[in-house]
Amino acid sequence: MSKSAANEPPAKETSPSLFPSSSLPDTMDLSCLALVPRSDHAALSLVSKRFHSVLASQEFYKTRSLLGRTQEFLYVCLSTTPNPTPSWFLLRRETNKNQLIPIPSFPSQPETFSSFVALDWGIYVIGGFKDVRSPDVLLLDCRTNTWRKVPSMSVGRAAAAAGVIDGKIYVFGGCEELSSPNWAEVFDPNTQTWETLVPMDDRNEGDNVIRETLVMDKKVYAVDFWSGSLFYYSPGDGKWGRKKIPEQVQSYYCVMEKVLYGCDEVGNVVWRDSEELEWKRVKGLEALQWKRVRKLSSFGGNIGVFWVGLRGDVWCAEISLERREEEGEIWGRIEWSEAVATFYRSFTRTKVEVLYAAAVNV
Repeated sequence: MSKSAANEPPAKETSPSLFPSSSLPDTMDLSCLALVPRSDHAALSLVSKRFHSVLASQEFYKTRSLLGRTQEFLYVCLSTTPNPTPSWFLLRRETNKNQLIPIPSFPSQPETFSSFVALDWGIYVIGGFKDVRSPDVLLLDCRTNTWRKVPSMSVGRAAAAAGVIDGKIYVFGGCEELSSPNWAEVFDPNTQTWETLVPMDDRNEGDNVIRETLVMDKKVYAVDFWSGSLFYYSPGDGKWGRKKIPEQVQSYYCVMEKVLYGCDEVGNVVWRDSEELEWKRVKGLEALQWKRVRKLSSFGGNIGVFWVGLRGDVWCAEISLERREEEGEIWGRIEWSEAVATFYRSFTRTKVEVLYAAAVNV
């Protein structure tokens, strides 16, 4: 080896270009890939390990978001007894037919009482009950429809409150012991760490079992299972609080544009502004009455309403909303309504419950 060669600094390692024959910088290559429709991503990921890695990367998701190329997809989790493991689906919207398409489920997801939140490109399944309360947290990566575990909570939970504010996941309640010092925790996806919060001082047994969680005005609200009373945590000032019980407790909730929508189990859809207590009926939705409603979800600026038919079929209706300020009313319009999945069998009855539904942009 020559002396001059020995004194030369080592060459810097560079990552291979997405397109080896291209003279464009990798950022340009990434922008080109981001323009590819999501329906082609599965085939594109098979081209090479490099492509598969890029399509699952945070940079690719951010690039698609900046270019306005993300699409909204509705994910649904169902319990279909006697199947012990919850099943996951993606709503395929087509001109002549809307239907739930199965996607891989996590084989050891708890059977009941998990909490769910959607954040960025994923859905987190938090705790649940399977023989014991689970501290595990699962993440469904909606970019690739694959699962992985993330760091567990410090305590097992079932029927806990869970909500997202400013990119962090706040979880409280659902503990075996009401007096647990870890009764409330917050998860930071960026650092992949859990931090214990100061628990609510005046909590009682009813506060430990949560029926529904909703996020309004930068607060995580919990609806307790027994009385339907509302209490909340405000991350901005680190304080707990309580709200007066509304005149009518709803079974399911959905928040859109600072308006809280509720629905009972027989299809009556109501609304109120965040600071009001009195519910008002959403006009124009008489066709939903006496449906066995099981879940509400925001979806593309509209509301998705799910109910279960007598034959084990799952129905969905998409409702657009119009607020008429001069009348002080909100009117709903059913854009479409149909059975999106059927679990009826001739000799066995399948009990179906809608555990969760959420829209995710990927």
